[in-house]
Amino acid sequence: MKKILVVDDDELNRKIIADMLEEHHFTVVAAEDGVEGMKRLQENPDVAVILLDRMMPNMNGMEFMEQMRKNPKWARIPVIMQTAANHPKHMMEGNKAGVYYYLTKPFEEDMMIMLVKTAIQETM
Repeated sequence: MKKILVVDDDELNRKIIADMLEEHHFTVVAAEDGVEGMKRLQENPDVAVILLDRMMPNMNGMEFMEQMRKNPKWARIPVIMQTAANHPKHMMEGNKAGVYYYLTKPFEEDMMIMLVKTAIQETM
C-alpha cells in the first residue's frame, strides 16, 4: 500500500481526501499546515505522493515546496498541489517550484485518484 501525505489546513478537506484515497487502498498521513507536513515527511520517509494545499497558515504550499526540494531525500516525491487559486500566474509559480500537477478545487475524485496513481507509476 502506497503512502500519501495530505497537507491541508481545512479539516473537512483532509477528511474527504483521506476517505477517497483510503477507498482506493492508499495509506494516508495528514497534516494541517506546511510545518506539520514537514514533520510528517520526516516521520514517514516512504511517502510516495504529496497532496498539498497552496493557501495555508504558518507555512503555505509554496514555502513547503521550497523547503522540501532542498532535501535530496524528498526532492523527487511528486507533489499534486490542490487549491482554489487557479490563476495562471499561481499555476506557473507552482510548476517552477516543482509541482507535478496543479489540481483546482473543487475536483473530481476520479481525477485525483488518476493523478496519484500516475504520479506513483512515473516515479517507480
